[in-house]
Amino acid sequence: MGADAFATATGLPGIPVGSLVRDTATGRQGTLRDVFPYESLDARPVPGVPARPPRLLAFIRPVGGGREWTADPGDVVALR
Repeated sequence: MGADAFATATGLPGIPVGSLVRDTATGRQGTLRDVFPYESLDARPVPGVPARPPRLLAFIRPVGGGREWTADPGDVVALR
């Protein structure tokens, strides 16, 4: 299960993409870019090793630009 690169960004309930948010786990603030089930490359099946399921992640970009980070969607709150 991979994310569709052409799918419309979804956001979170009550927090649309583009909203200013805080990641309560880190205290960092940024702009919500997308939320989708992320499948790490190391989660792909290896013979004899169970695959890890995709994990729902929120992708957040620092205000003014910079490197995005991921957060658990339950840790993301709207600031405005």
